[in-house]
Amino acid sequence: MASGRQTRFAAGKIPTETLLRAVYTNLGKRDKRVLIGPGIGRDSAVVRQNGMVLVFTADPITGTPSQIGQHSVEINANDIATAGARPKWYLCTILLPVGTREDSLRQITREIHETAKRLGITVVGGHTEATSGLDRPIISGFMVGETRGRVLSSEGGELGDRILLTKTAGLEGTAILARDRATLLKKKGVPEGLLKLARSYQEQISVVEEALLTAKLKGVHALHDPTEGGVLNGLWEMAEASNLGIEVWAEKIPVAPATRVICLTLGLDPLKLMSSGTLLLAVEASKRWTVQRALLNTPCMLTEVGKLTSRSKGRVMVRKGRKQALKAVSQDELYKLA
Repeated sequence: MASGRQTRFAAGKIPTETLLRAVYTNLGKRDKRVLIGPGIGRDSAVVRQNGMVLVFTADPITGTPSQIGQHSVEINANDIATAGARPKWYLCTILLPVGTREDSLRQITREIHETAKRLGITVVGGHTEATSGLDRPIISGFMVGETRGRVLSSEGGELGDRILLTKTAGLEGTAILARDRATLLKKKGVPEGLLKLARSYQEQISVVEEALLTAKLKGVHALHDPTEGGVLNGLWEMAEASNLGIEVWAEKIPVAPATRVICLTLGLDPLKLMSSGTLLLAVEASKRWTVQRALLNTPCMLTEVGKLTSRSKGRVMVRKGRKQALKAVSQDELYKLA
């Protein structure tokens, strides 16, 4: 315990054991209206209020200095939608380095406006200031959604559920690397055409449409959008939240060609790279095709990548016929380049 208190954090999410020890033990007054509170793998809080269910989430954007307004709205909206709620209201705190020009702030707020309008979300407030000690803008978003239907969470997975994945791994991280590390990638021989394709993945990082469509379906027990730590961390979080084991088939996880080239060039694992835009679903085995049919009119590719098992069987990833332990990803691949 004493040594834990002396831990110095690396960039990225705070380790699970620290959250359990230092965060989840300090939650203020209990309220019986809280249906889902803080926990491992839980991206949203759920509160019942006067017959309506409200869903809350908060997420910062720290992995990139570019397009942070769009990122912030979409990442927070994803968390609301994976609970089965419609994202409705957004606030944020924008912190700017001292000396930032007005046009830079206007660019951020224009991205917020355009993304929120596209997703049907109203910006209801926030705070903006210039502060010392920053070398880039930082935005921390907060969003509220509502529903009268059932609420889903990453902890709803059931024994025997198949794990389905939409789109491809590492979409968000690929777009960020293609923007922020373009000079390095070009020096290493990656052509501009491939970087342009990779940057276009930014337009795929919303999962609101597919989450709201599938949340209504019988047999869909849990939804989760993998962010930091990529698809592998998202799969571990889903198993941890559901208190189950999991078997993941690594070679079935789809990786787009541009993601594969960029990760190979930089020595990164695409399965551990920021993956907003991908949706994980825990689905009753007999209902897999129901989900497939529901997504027919969307551009979402759907792939079965694993199954939930008993806790006694552990959490394993199968790669080239060999099993290895599936563990929480301690640091997203993006931060290894910081």
